[in-house]
Amino acid sequence: MPRIGTENKIRGIEQEYPVSAKASLNPSLLVNAAIRGLKRSRFSRDVTWDIITEVSQELHESKITSSYGNNGCRIYNDMGHLEIATPSYNNPFDAVAYDKASEIYAFVGAREASLSLKKKVVIHKNNVANFFASSPSSESAVRTGKGRKIKTNTYATHGNIITKRAACKDWSRVEKTLIPWVVTRILFAGSGDVVSGDAIGKEGVKFVISPRAMFVVQKSSLSTTTGRGILNTRDQPHAAHRYWRLHDIHYEALRSEYAIFLRDIAQALVIRAFELGFLDDAPEIDDPVSAFKKLSLDTQECEWTVKLKNGETTDAVSILRFYLDAIEKMQEHEGEEVGKWDEIGLKCLNNLIEDLEARHLENYVDGIDWVTKLALLVNYEPRTASEGLSVCNQYALLDEGVRYYLDDEKRGIKSDCLFNPKDSLAFARSKLPHVDWSSLPERVGYAVGNAPEQTRDFFKAELLKRYGSRVRNISWSTLTVGNAKIMLDEPFMLNKEETSDEMMDGADLEEILAAAKGLYPGKVTL
Repeated sequence: MPRIGTENKIRGIEQEYPVSAKASLNPSLLVNAAIRGLKRSRFSRDVTWDIITEVSQELHESKITSSYGNNGCRIYNDMGHLEIATPSYNNPFDAVAYDKASEIYAFVGAREASLSLKKKVVIHKNNVANFFASSPSSESAVRTGKGRKIKTNTYATHGNIITKRAACKDWSRVEKTLIPWVVTRILFAGSGDVVSGDAIGKEGVKFVISPRAMFVVQKSSLSTTTGRGILNTRDQPHAAHRYWRLHDIHYEALRSEYAIFLRDIAQALVIRAFELGFLDDAPEIDDPVSAFKKLSLDTQECEWTVKLKNGETTDAVSILRFYLDAIEKMQEHEGEEVGKWDEIGLKCLNNLIEDLEARHLENYVDGIDWVTKLALLVNYEPRTASEGLSVCNQYALLDEGVRYYLDDEKRGIKSDCLFNPKDSLAFARSKLPHVDWSSLPERVGYAVGNAPEQTRDFFKAELLKRYGSRVRNISWSTLTVGNAKIMLDEPFMLNKEETSDEMMDGADLEEILAAAKGLYPGKVTL
């Protein structure tokens, strides 16, 4: 079937999960135990990662031991975090399903690490770690945090979307059109968390809309760990050279299905509008780095003012309105087909912007993560910084509650997490009524064990399941099995529709590879 609108945009998420234990154990030891546990539970297997496509990252990648999940995800230890990179997908419902499948993988890893190490190992889905920098002098100091300075470290959630290289050739145009979007989308895509005063030039701690925004220092950067930019210039398409992979280092660790769905479809719509030239008159922010932080700090008055390069002052929501209007113009453009997901996403984004314009944030508890966390903080009224940190951490905790996505409350799942999937899904149903949320458990169950049917990851995952012992190496866009080398540099090649049941079922490896070569003679070497 033809792919319409944003279904032509392939995307995925890289999530870094901090793994911890009360015992003083090295984080890498905990992560490695989690990865071994996933393999022991048959969720994944070790693979040799082909670093040929990792331009500028070859040395770093050569030191990583990679696992490949049954669903086509990549699992590895990245600087003491459990990193899970989802397989590639092309619609917002799968963005939710594979995000939740990633949470399940992470939880299983932590559970198995607990069993093997005989220590309680926990895992969180967030973007900052807060810790006390100095040792307390008394038991009272432990309880109150008095005299103890809090430090905040940040780690990442990266979003990826493959776009056209020609659109990214002029990076000044990329900055002009996309920086205002990345800065202002935090109003619905910010995860919310507590950061130390060091990050904002004040004493104590502060709850912010976007914890990632507080660690930005420039407009663009190649590095993702130091000197972070709003945009990332890494040139690793993980596909043919005519593509560019926009590597967005300011996605955030979201739990809400509504926020994950809307972030994905809105990003895909914006990138299509960018490619087609509908964003070239985007309002330019005077000092986007400062504006990013100022906007993130404004959780109380919610004035959300932004100074533009032309000297005017505007509202951040009006910048979001610009992008909405541009998307509508794109869809009205002659020949521009509107797909089901695009229509749902655009209507949802319009309703959200209307509520943001009226500052009806109370309507988004259980739907927008930072709003939900702020409501929890107001409800619990933490008396100390430590208690405030605990509230945010308990929201981010991945425990037995993630199994809810495989069934429903009839399982009687006990959870210590403050994120409530039942309430969150009820919110998604109310705001996105045209999405079949009743099918989500089935889709998440599929996503735990299988790659998306529409993308190249389907072929990779299926071959690894069937002929894993013969796979010599693998990467985002390459596969070597036996003596055959397959260049998977077209994002949708060898998907389920192309690799029919007749081709895969009952056939031996040589027959499958010969059929693949028949479809893509220039990309399969036998």
